[in-house]
Amino acid sequence: MDDPLDCPEGSDSEERDRYLAAMQDLTAAMAASGTSFRERVEPVLDVGREHLGFPNGHIAVVSGDEHTIVASSGLSSTITPGAETPLSETYCRHTLDESGIHVVTNASESMSTDPAYERFGLEAYVGTTLRADGAEYGTLCFVNDNEAISEFSDWQQTLFEHLTQWVEAEIERELAVDTREQSQQLLEATFNSPETFIGILDADGNLLRANETALGFVDADDEAVFGEPFWDTPWWNHNEAVAYRCQDAVERAMDGEMVRFEAEHIGADGQRISTSVVARPVAVDGTVQKIIVEGTDITDLKRREEQMEFFNSILRHDILNGMTVIEARAETLADALGGTQATYAETILDWSRDIVDLTQKVRSVLSTMSDDGLTEAETIALGPVVEGATRKAASMDEDCTLKTDIPDGIEVVADDLLDDVVGNILTNAVEHGGPGTTIEVTTERVDSMVHLRIADDGPGIPPEEREAIFEKGERGTESTGTGFGLYFVSVMVDSYGGDIWVEESDLGGSEFVVALPSE
Repeated sequence: MDDPLDCPEGSDSEERDRYLAAMQDLTAAMAASGTSFRERVEPVLDVGREHLGFPNGHIAVVSGDEHTIVASSGLSSTITPGAETPLSETYCRHTLDESGIHVVTNASESMSTDPAYERFGLEAYVGTTLRADGAEYGTLCFVNDNEAISEFSDWQQTLFEHLTQWVEAEIERELAVDTREQSQQLLEATFNSPETFIGILDADGNLLRANETALGFVDADDEAVFGEPFWDTPWWNHNEAVAYRCQDAVERAMDGEMVRFEAEHIGADGQRISTSVVARPVAVDGTVQKIIVEGTDITDLKRREEQMEFFNSILRHDILNGMTVIEARAETLADALGGTQATYAETILDWSRDIVDLTQKVRSVLSTMSDDGLTEAETIALGPVVEGATRKAASMDEDCTLKTDIPDGIEVVADDLLDDVVGNILTNAVEHGGPGTTIEVTTERVDSMVHLRIADDGPGIPPEEREAIFEKGERGTESTGTGFGLYFVSVMVDSYGGDIWVEESDLGGSEFVVALPSE
């Protein structure tokens, strides 16, 4: 950009004076800028109008084919902020297609059939593309509605370039403010989540700020709790043990450790809730500056866990123990009696065993759904599991054919209930396949998973029923069972990190595919 003040001696002194006056006015306009974007840029547009000789100056933002005036000075009846026009009907579309300053000196001659001239009838136009943060934003334009102009002089072009630079800086400033405001609004919305209690502490554990959810729960105002040691605030000081648990977590967070624990709180209205709490240190250059404490309401979850434990204890102590006694007595009667009475005793014994087996499976599911399952998943050999389950299924029908092809060394991540999972699928295949059914059990590796495939030549399962059979209480159309078996299978496979589904078997029936992680 050539500065007219640096012109060689003998150049037009009048142009230098005009340029100097324009720059002084521009400096004054920039110094007197207001608070809003329009208040800052419209005085600058006034300077451009006066010194470039145009009745109007305006700034437009362009998005796709939308052209919107965001600031304007002069000709308020023709060009006003907020006015929207298709870009294809504006002078600015030519500006965006060119680099540098686009000048139209006499539109009635050069643009008489152009859609922009037909719509606005502006006789003269000068504009340039505005860019912000490296991207196209829109245009800066000055227009004359009824008079042609001569070509721009050098000092006018230089002034126009100064105007462009300043406007682009203001646009970037405005976009940065918008971004900060949006980020702040997002942070505030997250901070004041109605589902979470949040507190921000200083490095010494004193409360600096709490969200509206937390303050509302204890009905406290800022002055009553801010600046206090966090464990001495109403969320914790109702119980010495709870307060100590909080203090311990905060002090460990002061040392840079993220701490998780559970706690109970009493609200201002006497409501008791349970929360899962996380104390997180916020460090700068390795030094803890702040501590964020978040508490999520888990009252309903704790209540469900207590209910599951209650029902599990009933199954474990009352039903299971009672059925064990009935099973033992039925076995004694079956051995001691004869004829019809022995048959009745055998029926009681069979039902007792079925109920004991079902009870144990329900207990397994309840334990799996709680935080403390009965067993931990581990890597186990799949071959022996399938072999044992196959023997049990084969004993149900001496005419059925079971074929297995499980290579040595195949291992999966599961627990000691996997034999019940596989056995349940196999016994289902025997029960529903009909007399003399054929079942084939194979495996294949798919990435990090092992697919256990159990195929049969039975009647199959309609495609519309294949997902539903794994749902709680669902049974096939011909089933007389409880509908629990395959739900049990689905829950256990899911707990291993696997999946299960049904396909059509090459044998003509159904093929259950159990995908289990191999590591």
